[in-house]
Amino acid sequence: MIKAQEWEVLHRDSVAELTALDSAKAILTKKFGAFIQSHSDQRLKLRAASSDDDAKARALRAIQKLGKRLHSTALVSLAYRAAADPFAKVRGMVEDMIAKLMQEAAEEADKKALCDKDISASKATQADKESKISKLDARIERAKAAIAELTEGIGALSKEIAEINGALKEAARIREEEKSVFMVAEKDLSESEKACAAAIEVLREYYEGGSLVQVRSRIALQTSSEGNDGSGILGVLELAESDFAQNLAEIHSTEKAAADEYNALLEESKMNLAVKETELKGKQSEEKSVKVGLRDNSADKEGLSTELDAVLEFLDMRTRQCETKVPSYAERKAAREAEIEGLKEALKILGV
Repeated sequence: MIKAQEWEVLHRDSVAELTALDSAKAILTKKFGAFIQSHSDQRLKLRAASSDDDAKARALRAIQKLGKRLHSTALVSLAYRAAADPFAKVRGMVEDMIAKLMQEAAEEADKKALCDKDISASKATQADKESKISKLDARIERAKAAIAELTEGIGALSKEIAEINGALKEAARIREEEKSVFMVAEKDLSESEKACAAAIEVLREYYEGGSLVQVRSRIALQTSSEGNDGSGILGVLELAESDFAQNLAEIHSTEKAAADEYNALLEESKMNLAVKETELKGKQSEEKSVKVGLRDNSADKEGLSTELDAVLEFLDMRTRQCETKVPSYAERKAAREAEIEGLKEALKILGV
């Protein structure tokens, strides 16, 4: 296929050749005018005597005129070369030129068809791969967005789980402290209550089972307003025993409430932890799956991008090989058809 630059060079060569031929003709006419004129007159006479020579001259003039009009060096050259050849040979040269032009037309048509096929197929492949890459881009963007959302969710859940574990740890520490305080208080109050009970029992046995002399002696020794049967000190001990028992009951109640509250918190926290840990595992598994999909889609995109680059490179090469701005394929085709028609007309003039 002739490119624009090649055609321009060919066109300049044709014009230069025609100009050179015209200049040569002018020089020869100036130098040998009389001889040429005489010779021309003789040739005209001979042509008048021969219909074949006349037909040949008219055919060659037609070919030369067509060559100049179409800027066809081949036609002009044919006219000049055939001028001195016999009639039969001229006819063969014209037929050969027609055959050559038709062969060139067929070859260029085949090249044009192949170019159109290659370019069309490449553009279709380009569109297909670009469409697939576009779909992969959309999947990749969705995957990235999903990963970002999952990462945020995983971070939030991990933080919540850490906070729950921290709260449980702190609650356990407080519970241990409360229990330690309770055990100390319980021991003290229980021992105090028992001590009071034992003292009361001893005093009751003493006061209720003592001799009359002992009782009177105690009465004589008493200087306070207490009862003479020991009811004063017994009352104090009984009151103390009652206070210790009440306080013991209260700390037992407080300890039970604290233990119940801690156990409820522990159960609730365990359930909450189980839910959040299950949700966390689900998000982590989903994130892993999405990342695998992202890697696969990214790898597919990379492969398609490499293939697309190869297609674009081939398309660019074939476009540069096939496209000719001046003259276009249609223009070259029209010119060649005109050449063929002109040569056929020349054959008609030659009587073929």
